[in-house]
Amino acid sequence: MRIPELLAPVGSMEHLKIAINAGASSVYLSGKNYGARKYAENFTLDEIHEAVKLAHLHNVRVYVTVNTLIMQREIKSVLNYLNELYAIGVDAVLVQDLGLIELINKYLPKLKIHASTQFTCENQRKIDYLESKNVKRVVLPREMKKEEIKNLKTNMELEIFAHGALCYSYSGQCLMSSFKGGRSGNRGTCAQPCRQKYRLSNSKKKDYYLSPKDLCLYEELKEISELNIRCIKIEGRMRSKEYLAIVISSYRKALNKLKSNKITNTENLNLVFNRGFTKGKFMNSYKRSIRSGHLGLRIGKVIDAKNSQIAIRIDDNINTMPDKGDGLLIVKNNNDYGMEISQNPIITTLNHFNKNKLKQIKDFTRKDKVLIIKKVRQNKKTNFNLTGSTVYLTKRNSLNKLVKEIENKTSSYIKSKLILTFSVKNKYPHLKGRLTLANHKEVNYEVVGTSKFETPLKRNIDAETIEKQLSKLDNYPYQIIQINMNYDGSLFIPIKEINKIRRELFEGLAEEVNKLYENKKEKIDYKQDQLKRTDKLSLSYYTNNIDELAQISGVKRVYLEIPPNNSINFMVNFLKEAVEISYSKDYELIWKWPDIAHDELIKSLKKVRGILNKMGLTLDIMSNDFKGDYGPYSMNITNTESINALKDYKLLTLSPELRKSDYEDIIRCCEDNSKIEILVHGCIELMKTRYGFKEKIDNAYLIDSKNNIYPIHKSLSEEEMIIFNSEDLCLIDEINYLKSIGYVNFSIDGRFKDKNYLKLIKVYKKALNGEINKEDVLKYSPKTTKGNF
Repeated sequence: MRIPELLAPVGSMEHLKIAINAGASSVYLSGKNYGARKYAENFTLDEIHEAVKLAHLHNVRVYVTVNTLIMQREIKSVLNYLNELYAIGVDAVLVQDLGLIELINKYLPKLKIHASTQFTCENQRKIDYLESKNVKRVVLPREMKKEEIKNLKTNMELEIFAHGALCYSYSGQCLMSSFKGGRSGNRGTCAQPCRQKYRLSNSKKKDYYLSPKDLCLYEELKEISELNIRCIKIEGRMRSKEYLAIVISSYRKALNKLKSNKITNTENLNLVFNRGFTKGKFMNSYKRSIRSGHLGLRIGKVIDAKNSQIAIRIDDNINTMPDKGDGLLIVKNNNDYGMEISQNPIITTLNHFNKNKLKQIKDFTRKDKVLIIKKVRQNKKTNFNLTGSTVYLTKRNSLNKLVKEIENKTSSYIKSKLILTFSVKNKYPHLKGRLTLANHKEVNYEVVGTSKFETPLKRNIDAETIEKQLSKLDNYPYQIIQINMNYDGSLFIPIKEINKIRRELFEGLAEEVNKLYENKKEKIDYKQDQLKRTDKLSLSYYTNNIDELAQISGVKRVYLEIPPNNSINFMVNFLKEAVEISYSKDYELIWKWPDIAHDELIKSLKKVRGILNKMGLTLDIMSNDFKGDYGPYSMNITNTESINALKDYKLLTLSPELRKSDYEDIIRCCEDNSKIEILVHGCIELMKTRYGFKEKIDNAYLIDSKNNIYPIHKSLSEEEMIIFNSEDLCLIDEINYLKSIGYVNFSIDGRFKDKNYLKLIKVYKKALNGEINKEDVLKYSPKTTKGNF
C-alpha cells in the first residue's frame, strides 16, 4: 500500500500556513495571472517566492497553476513568468494549454509539467501523448471510474480529485459561462451558471439540474491507495480557512491511519462548506445538490414544531450534538429555514418526549434521541410547516477551537532531521548543523560566535546548559535527533551568545534549503518561423444525418458523426453506407469521433476502423486525442504554439473562446494559414457531461430563468450527454473581414438540425464570394449570436 500525496488548495499566504500545519504533503497556488481561479486572492511573484521558501522548509512541495488557455499576445509574458517560477524553484507547474507544454520543453526543459484536469485526459491515447511530451503528472478528469483508472498504463504520476466541488461538465470542455456570461472557465473567470436553477421542457419543476453535490472520497482512501494513484487533490482555493483546516487535517488523519485499518469520523467534513456529498463517478454514482449554497451535516428530522419549540429526532448514526450558538438549516421540499440556536438545547429520548418529560440525558451514544430547541423572538417566522423537515447542522462553534489550534501551531507533515555539533575553537563558540530533508537531500551550515569564552570569575557554564539552549527550535520545523557536545564545561559565556549562534544557524540552514531549489534563469529568445500563405477558400459542413450526404454539395469537407448507438455493427454499416453515398460527391468524407471517448469506446472505434480498413474503406479521422487527422474546436486551440505542436494534423479548428483581436493575433503569427479553420455557423456545445439526468430527457431540452432553450443530445456512447447553446453562432457579417486578414477555411455545424439547415451552405458560399445576406441566414437559423467574437 502506498499512501498518496495529500495536495491542498492555497489561495493566500494565510491559507498556506494553515495547509502546512494541517498536514498537507504539497500545495497548489496561483499567481495573479494565468490561473483558473482568478477571483481568489492569489500571489504576486515575491509572495510565491516566500511561499516556496516556507513550504520547502516544511518539506511541502509547491505546484503553481498556469492552467488557463494562453492567448497569442500572452506567449512572451507567460514565458517570462514561467522563467521566474523556474528560478524561484517551484516543484512543478500545472498547465492546460498544449502550446505551453511545447514552449516549456523548448525553453525551460528542467521545469516539471503537470497536465491540468482541464486537459480532459480520459483515455490511454491522450495519456500516451502527454507522456511523450515530457509531462510528469496528469490530473485525471473527475468523471473517471475506478476501473478505468486501474487500467491505465503509464510512467506518469496520476492525480485525482478526492474532495470538493464538482463541475457538471468535464473540466476544460465547458463553454456555458463563456457564452452566457462572457466569463470563461478556461480563462479563470467562471460565473458558475451550473449552480442556477433550470427546468426541463417535459416538466414544470425548477431544480439544480446542473449542480452536482460535492465530491467526497474520504471513505475510499484505502481503495485509492491500492491503485496507481500518486496524489489526491482537495478542491477549494476560494474556500474559507475553516474549510481548509478541517478538510486537510481530516484527510491527513485518515491517511495516517490507513495502514492500521483504523476508521476516523467524517462528521467534521460536513460542517465546513459543502452542497451535500457524493462519491462521484469514481464509484460510479452521482447525486444532484438540493441547494447552491452550504448544506451541512444532516442530523435528523423535525417531529414536532409547536409555538416556540422545535423537536428534532436525531439520526442514530450522528455523534455530533448541536449546542448553543450553532447554526441549523431546516429543509422541506423547496422551502428552507435557517436559524441559530440561541439557548441551551435539551437532548432527551423519544420515549421521554412522547411522555412530555423533557429530561436531559448525558449518554449521547443512546439511540432514539430527540433534540429540543427553543425559538426566540429574534428568529424570523417560517412560512411553511416545519414538521417532517430534514435538519442540517451548518455551523459548529466548537470547530473554531480546532481551527485556531491548527492555525497557531507550527508543524508539518514530515520534519527535517537535524544533527548539531557544538565545540569551542580558539575560545570562540562554534556550531555546526547537518539537516536531512524528507527527500533525503542534506544541507550543512556552521556558525562561529563573535564573543569569546572566558575563564569564569564566579561560575562556569556547563555543557548541559548549552545543550538545553541549543534544543530550542524557535518555531523552525526541525527535529533535533542528536547533539554532539565537544566542550568540558569549564568556561563562561553569556547565554545570549549561545542563543544568538543557534538562531544564526537555524536561519542559515533555512537559506541553504532555499538554495537547493532555486535555479538560474534561462535565456529565452522567442522567435517565430516564416509564414506560408494561401488564398484558396474552403467550406466544411458537420452532420450526423446520413440522409443529408446525398444532398450536400459545394463544400470541401463533410465531418460525419455517428448518431448515438455504440453497436459495432451499427457503426460499421452506418459508415459503409456513408462512404457509398459520398463516393461520387465532390467533398472529402471525414469521420468525426466523439470529443469524449473513454477507453471502452476507443476500443470499439478502433475495431470499427479496422473492419473498414479490411473492406478497403479508409477514412480520415477528426478527433481531439492528438492522433487524428483533423482537430475539433474541443482541443481549445488559442495560439500558434498549439497549432505548431500538432504538426501531424491536416487541419485544426480554433477555439470559439477567441475574440476578434485573438483571431487577428493568431493569423498574423500562424506559420501556415491553410492549417486552421473557423467555425462560423452552428450550435456550440456548451457542456459535455457524464452525469446526465435521472429524468427522461428524450426530445427534452433545458430552460433557464430567461426562457432560453438549450437542446440536449446524447453522444455516441450514450453515456455522455451534450448541452448545446440556445442560439446559433453566426459570423456571416464577419466573413469579409476574416478573409481580409488571411483566414481561408470555414465551417458550419449542422448536427442535430433539420434538412433546411443545409441551405446555409449556399448562403455561406455566396458570402465567401462577397455576397453577404444575413436575412437568408435567419430563415434557417432564427436565433443567432456572435458569441465571444
